[in-house]
Amino acid sequence: MDNVGAVLDACVLFPMYLRDTLLSTAEAGLYLPYWSHKILDEAVGNIVSTGKMSAEKAMKLEEIIKKAFPGAMVEVPVGLADVMANHPKDRHVLAAAVAAKADVIVTDNLKDFPPKALAPWNIKVQSPDDFLSDLFDEYPDEVAQVIQRQVNKYKKTKKDVLELLDFYVKNNVISTFASHLLFYQYSEEVVKTVKKALNKCGRSAPEGGQFLEGEKYRLWQQGQTLTVIAKDSRGEILRVQDSEIMGELSPADVKAFQAFQKFALILD
Repeated sequence: MDNVGAVLDACVLFPMYLRDTLLSTAEAGLYLPYWSHKILDEAVGNIVSTGKMSAEKAMKLEEIIKKAFPGAMVEVPVGLADVMANHPKDRHVLAAAVAAKADVIVTDNLKDFPPKALAPWNIKVQSPDDFLSDLFDEYPDEVAQVIQRQVNKYKKTKKDVLELLDFYVKNNVISTFASHLLFYQYSEEVVKTVKKALNKCGRSAPEGGQFLEGEKYRLWQQGQTLTVIAKDSRGEILRVQDSEIMGELSPADVKAFQAFQKFALILD
């Protein structure tokens, strides 16, 4: 996704944590962000009208964003929005993307940008979840570092990476992106804990190898194959085979195995 240009709609610049993630990945040079005066004013106006910030603080936020991304502001020619064929209330957003020669519009309002309206301009539309997931697929290490720097900035409402990803998953905000990053960040840690648990407490499994079963999980290993099965509707959530780690972990899974790891340290 080298040099991908993305217009960020007001709706994705409004939520604090999402805005921080989008702007932090842009600051890291993973894509080129764009917006118009109207888009940015709408985002800041919504922050004030919903009571998230005072007008004074919101104006400071707007100035900080402008200063951080001096090349992001797009001047939309007069009349350009009038020739757009998407939903009337979002024609100014498509016009900004055309003026910026952007590749993608990042928005929650996907239905307002039908393919037929975008096709003449060779622009696509993505949800912030899909957009950030694509960035993560392209730059996994860099994105992981960005999220770590993002949480390090929070002083009043401190969060670690797991807490931020948990927030995203629970609130269905960029939840796919958060799930992929969570697995990338914590799967090796979980595997080490599972192996330690089996070494300390495992019993001979009927199918061969060792197993350990609790209220929420069944752990099993035979040779180089290891599995973790959740005792809910998900079934197998982690598998190690041929040195490859596969699966999908929830924030609750990671917390559970971190808690076990602390318990195991007591037993050492």
